[in-house]
Amino acid sequence: MKKFVFILLLCFGIYIWVTEWDDFKVKQENWNVSAKAMMLLNAETGKVVYEKNSKKPLPIASMTKIMTQYIVLNAIKNGSLTWDTVYHPSATVVNLAQFASASKLGMQANQSYTVHELFIAMTVISANDAALALAELVAGSEEEFVSIMNEQARAFKLKHTTFYNPHGLDGSYLGRGENKNNLASAYDVAIIADRLIKKHPDVLEFTKLPSFKSRQGMTMWNTNLLLPGMRMQMAGLDGLKTGYTDAAGPCFTGTGVFNGQRVISVLIGVEEIDGNRSEPRFHLTRELIERFAK
Repeated sequence: MKKFVFILLLCFGIYIWVTEWDDFKVKQENWNVSAKAMMLLNAETGKVVYEKNSKKPLPIASMTKIMTQYIVLNAIKNGSLTWDTVYHPSATVVNLAQFASASKLGMQANQSYTVHELFIAMTVISANDAALALAELVAGSEEEFVSIMNEQARAFKLKHTTFYNPHGLDGSYLGRGENKNNLASAYDVAIIADRLIKKHPDVLEFTKLPSFKSRQGMTMWNTNLLLPGMRMQMAGLDGLKTGYTDAAGPCFTGTGVFNGQRVISVLIGVEEIDGNRSEPRFHLTRELIERFAK
């Protein structure tokens, strides 16, 4: 009889535990905004705090520039570039001006630009021409820089990442075909971001800038609306990179220090709400961090 009661209580306990775990999982998935892939990494411990579809390769748009930042900062660190190195725009970079919908600094053929100017523009307003210019400075050509990007991805042991360009524009947008969209999983993007911040923590001095002034005196605002001073500001957040293309949808890699620990969030293909493709990714980032990192 005692044995029967023990087994009954054990089964009841297991039922309660499974039920509570299922309820927890349901609570995890009950988001106000959906996304194709999600990831939250504790950068202090390396622990994956939350993930959804985090190993699937997906187009990542301008989150590509996290890898571009890493390689450019490597070049500055090893002395092959300096912040004052001067760049004279190539025809390929100037040609990007024709793409009206692509974020860009708008470089002129008869002007010169420093690495510092280009890095700020690439980081703050996600300037695609600045990213391409930096790639040419580092490697001599876009093709050679892309080879370095993919080599670095292999060095990081990323299994779901392939780069075709240094900025993240869709291949079809550039006339190269849909089979040449930059791809990565949410997990891989989080790893790149983690390596970037740990090796080059000074990148955060750029990513947290709410704006900068162009040569013409125009204030150019950061695409990250969660930064302090921006209209959706979130205390503690200091980066990292937004993204959007038709193939990728709205994306965002966020980072900040919460409860004394740095976290990295990655969202790919965030749902647009009533035609708004920018704000939902920031709402979801806030919800993800507040639910699991605070």
